[in-house]
Amino acid sequence: MKSASASLRERIAAASGQSVFRCYQCGNCSAGCPMAGRGDMLPHQVLRRLQMDDEAPLRALQPWLCVGCQTCATRCPQEVDLSRVMDALRAEALRHKTAPAGARRIRLFNQIFVQQVLAGGRLSEMQLGAFYNLRARVPFQNLSALPGLLRRGKLRLGGHVVRGLAAARREGRRP
Repeated sequence: MKSASASLRERIAAASGQSVFRCYQCGNCSAGCPMAGRGDMLPHQVLRRLQMDDEAPLRALQPWLCVGCQTCATRCPQEVDLSRVMDALRAEALRHKTAPAGARRIRLFNQIFVQQVLAGGRLSEMQLGAFYNLRARVPFQNLSALPGLLRRGKLRLGGHVVRGLAAARREGRRP
């Protein structure tokens, strides 16, 4: 059990299994990150702030932008898995209610995505887009792209349910 008096650095290390002190700030993670520069700090800066036990990463947008592509972990000479650190930071920010306002739509998209996969075993892009637009209160966002995507066969109107998923749920077991 994590102590309430444990520092942010210790809580993140315990949750992620990663020591931020292994990072020597080479910047390879930031150089390879497809989301670097889109947030308020670079990936290696998140680790540096954690090394200093600064609470800023809890309020930062960068952990929410992490797509978990593992490019950072692949490029890191110290084998720090930064995406696990980002996961732990997001969980900690939710626990302490410090997630930035800019992360609201990202959290909403993630929730809808996971709900859809759990419900049907697969993802329907049409349903994902529709549910997201409705819950984000932007019902007509990207609507102009819909006819072209349908015409080119990039989207399907109906979703698919993985066979056996409904039966597994009725029996109370995982498929």
